[in-house]
Amino acid sequence: MFKAELTDAKLLKSSIDAISNMIDEAGVTVNKEGIRLKAMDPAHVALVDFELKNDVFDEFNVDDPVVLGLDLDRLDTILKRAGTSDRIVLELDEEDNVLNIKFKNSSTRRFSLPLIEVVGEEINVPSFDFPARVEISPSLVSEGIKDAEIVSDHVIFKIDENDLYIIAKGDLGNVEVRISRDEAIALEVKNTCQSMYSIEYLKDMIKASDIANSIKIHLGENIPVKMDFLGPSARLSFLLAPRVESE
Repeated sequence: MFKAELTDAKLLKSSIDAISNMIDEAGVTVNKEGIRLKAMDPAHVALVDFELKNDVFDEFNVDDPVVLGLDLDRLDTILKRAGTSDRIVLELDEEDNVLNIKFKNSSTRRFSLPLIEVVGEEINVPSFDFPARVEISPSLVSEGIKDAEIVSDHVIFKIDENDLYIIAKGDLGNVEVRISRDEAIALEVKNTCQSMYSIEYLKDMIKASDIANSIKIHLGENIPVKMDFLGPSARLSFLLAPRVESE
């Protein structure tokens, strides 16, 4: 048996919206600690690690750990129908093999999402020795990516001991956004480094900004970037491979 009720709809909506454009389907683990999803996109460019702790829910009951095979695109479509003041109720119907989703407000709307079989792939999160880390407001990253998209489909993250730069260059011009140490919550740099990444993936990632009080960005020289969207009882982490330009 699994049943959970959530008042803050945006936590689930924003997280699944950010994930579903990269991951078509996934096994979502539910246990007494909460909900966990770990998956890699089909192109093996991005890895997602999502955790929603049980204490964020108004009600959270699960007898035994269970893995729910979910079509994330369909789940995202359903969750987008939830209003900002709706309470979301999730309930597993093992007999019919569906996840029932209710939106409760002045009316009650009910959706049934059939569970699917997912390939049980063991996801091992690679470990990197990141020489640079910065923690900043989500809005600074979001606006920087939107600025960069005006001129290019890729972006360079560059960091030194004083600043984080979001840089884009293209036929339509150049964009540079500088975020100083004074604007950051924290900034730790062993050496200056930079890497290039796809804006399309980053645009999906920053949809998770609504769940986060801050974003931790871990950077190195031409290695994947790790972005941790951190809230009181929610965490959504992405690992994105760098874009390699052909000679």
